[in-house]
Amino acid sequence: MAMISRSALLAIALVICSGCGQPGAGPPAQSPPPGDGQSATAAPAQEACGQTAGKVKQHAQQPEIRSVTMQGQCTLVSIETTLGDDESGTAQKICDSAAEVAYTGDTNSISVQGRSGKELSVGIAGAKCLAHP
Repeated sequence: MAMISRSALLAIALVICSGCGQPGAGPPAQSPPPGDGQSATAAPAQEACGQTAGKVKQHAQQPEIRSVTMQGQCTLVSIETTLGDDESGTAQKICDSAAEVAYTGDTNSISVQGRSGKELSVGIAGAKCLAHP
């Protein structure tokens, strides 16, 4: 397997996450289709998304994990923790554990944030997780 530099891996992760814009940014939301407002394919997609988050939370099982959510149309596993900004090594271990089960379906990246909201570790499918200094 070819080695990917840390900078290249970070650049790839940033490109992947760039599709996760701020709420309200971009074109206005489309009107729901006539009927009950839910399409037949929306529920299974959200269900699969939630199952991935559940698998990650159950597999990683660390006391520092506050929540595991899916973002960007199920492409990003976001893990919020109680870790301090100087605990990127522990965040990387959480990311590595999550990576063992996270990359299914459209999921292709993992982000672990500390209690301040700072990203402490990042991972993308096919590469090891990196700790941010």
